[in-house]
Amino acid sequence: MGRYCALGHRLTFELGLNHDYHRVTTYPFEDLTDRKEPQINHYDHVNRKQIIIGNDVWIGCDVMILGGVRIGNGAVIGARSVVAKDVPPYAVVVGNPARVVKYRFDEETIAALQRIKWWNWQEEKIKANLPLLKDPVRFIAEFAAPREDEPADETVAMMRALRADGYKIYYFVPDFDAEEAVWQHVIDSYIETYCAADKTALLLHRAASMSQGTAWAAIAARLEEQGEETPLLLAYDAEEAFSIPVLREADVFVTTKEDISSQCVDYAADTGVIIRYGLDHRTLLFDSCCD
Repeated sequence: MGRYCALGHRLTFELGLNHDYHRVTTYPFEDLTDRKEPQINHYDHVNRKQIIIGNDVWIGCDVMILGGVRIGNGAVIGARSVVAKDVPPYAVVVGNPARVVKYRFDEETIAALQRIKWWNWQEEKIKANLPLLKDPVRFIAEFAAPREDEPADETVAMMRALRADGYKIYYFVPDFDAEEAVWQHVIDSYIETYCAADKTALLLHRAASMSQGTAWAAIAARLEEQGEETPLLLAYDAEEAFSIPVLREADVFVTTKEDISSQCVDYAADTGVIIRYGLDHRTLLFDSCCD
């Protein structure tokens, strides 16, 4: 969840409760025959296990949000709505299923607010500009600036070359220090899905502040175990926690449960980068080569 959100009472977030209706029956017989421990999630391959809520979102009372939904910045969700699909930035949605009834602002204003990203400001700056937050026209006139393309470094140039050659690039900021880390699942799923002949690349962001210990050794061992059939896996060393230019060049950004993923998703939305959750079943996380 992003910053400065307003949440109503009695909200329901449904995760991992879908059944596979493409089968003869939707009844979870596996729970009666195979279960070795309590398992609510009947079918991993049809369940997306993350909900992403942007910044400055207002959600009314008694709203239900289904797994896999992404709610854009500035959106408004009407009371008692059932949100089954993504909600665009600054959209107002109501109903069951929730549908867009209008937008808070025109396209130009929405684009400007998406560029400004005031929710990332320091608290002191926000407090100092509270009067302007009441007036979108004056606010944008004061703070809007055209997007400037960041200079392309070697990694960005490499990504462009790979994409020109038909590669699909997944960008991932590993959560090595997290208590409920997903990085191992991401690495294993990637290696199990692709091989060296496939035109895919998984780019791991290696920030200076990131743990450099056993995790990287474990990844190296996993790659060595896979041998010559290992799909392309790259590391990007940087001082910052994530790279906006690299993110914008990727086809897919893979999220974790960490706050840094929320920030990345915010920037990814500006350029249409696809979002996938790192703990989803590998068939949902990575596209098969024939897709």
